[in-house]
Amino acid sequence: MAESSWPSPSNSRVVDDAQYEKIGISLGPAAAVYGDFTNPQLVYGDSTGLQIKVAADRYAVVRGHAWWSGSSIFTKAIASNSSGSTRIDLVVLRLSRTTWDVTVQIVQGTPGAGAPSSTKDLGTTGVYELVLAQVSVANNASTITAANVTYVATHVGSDGGLRVPNTSSNALAYVPQPYPGMRVCVDATADVYMRNAANNGWVIIAQAGMTAYVPTLTAATTNPVLGTGGVAEAEYAVFNGKMCNYRGTFKFGSSGINVGSGQYLISLPFQANASLTAGSNAVGSFLARDSSGPTYTAGSTFINSAETRASFIIGSGGLVAHNAPFAWAINDSLTWEITYAIA
Repeated sequence: MAESSWPSPSNSRVVDDAQYEKIGISLGPAAAVYGDFTNPQLVYGDSTGLQIKVAADRYAVVRGHAWWSGSSIFTKAIASNSSGSTRIDLVVLRLSRTTWDVTVQIVQGTPGAGAPSSTKDLGTTGVYELVLAQVSVANNASTITAANVTYVATHVGSDGGLRVPNTSSNALAYVPQPYPGMRVCVDATADVYMRNAANNGWVIIAQAGMTAYVPTLTAATTNPVLGTGGVAEAEYAVFNGKMCNYRGTFKFGSSGINVGSGQYLISLPFQANASLTAGSNAVGSFLARDSSGPTYTAGSTFINSAETRASFIIGSGGLVAHNAPFAWAINDSLTWEITYAIA
């Protein structure tokens, strides 16, 4: 077949539906909802019956075909469930290549089997679905509440950037047609994820804030007990997909402590990468405080290849342990920071 282009004077600049779809997907996302997540949320439940509601005056695009929700709120019925198990349905925006219309539809799940799959036919026939929400339908439910609806729709901003509401609902799993290098911002946290070609999954490349983490202090022979008022707290941020900045503190309490026996180690939020084998994966710093002085000892935090714990070294070679850099006692503490490559 000879090459062709459209629109073209040779066919009076007529563009059919399939050609229009090709043009549309070349100019924007495969499918997405326009605008904010909560002004109002596009799909929701409000305990008014076995139904979901679709907000008014909202827009979306599915394979280049625009959709408008209309000037007033409308409802979609949810099928009853008397199976004895909870059923998960999907609310989708469906492009039909029979009518070439985009409409809200319900994809009914199987009780006890989790959420069903959406359909994404990429040819010139069939349907293409953008998932908007999951609906949990309990056995013998008579109404759909706000809590029964989990909103997962991919949105697109005025700059063309893709956004999902959160990661706790696994909204990243519903991003249409992800490809290696695709970037998506999580609205709830402002973290940015990128599609990883290596494992066809999502990795965080920019974290807007620190994530709290509770570290575990152990020792080579007998684990310490921090006692009453003891503290083990930390936080981390992941960036560039594979780097983790990790900082924290442990402190013995004012009573009921046991300093344990042997070298001290602190747990990591992620296992260290194994790519460096000749030496440590990373080196950071620490400051230990002997509260009886008080006196301070500075040293280095280090993580070995593929490790799940960090170690501490004093000066030219001594390891932090139950009796080093001093005999640990009540109210003594150690604070560390290190950036390392994660597995």
